[in-house]
Amino acid sequence: MLKERLLQYAESIVKRATYTINGEEKEGTIGKVTRSGDSITFYIYIDDETNGTITNAKLYDVNNELLESKDYNTKKDTLATATIGIRITIKKE
Repeated sequence: MLKERLLQYAESIVKRATYTINGEEKEGTIGKVTRSGDSITFYIYIDDETNGTITNAKLYDVNNELLESKDYNTKKDTLATATIGIRITIKKE
């Protein structure tokens, strides 16, 4: 019960995403959000016109406070659409 409520809460407060490509931070689009078991994954769509190396992605809440940051080393060219994901897992011990 608590885990499900925490996952729902996490999904409800994430409102904005950014990604860093070639050292420049850009606005991302939060596309699909999936929940599976103990995890929730936020998928961030990268602008099709952008190419280079994605080095970081961040999620922000409704108050524009940073919630999560994840480092990457992912190449992207203009020939393909790119999506990166940030997964948050809640475990009970």
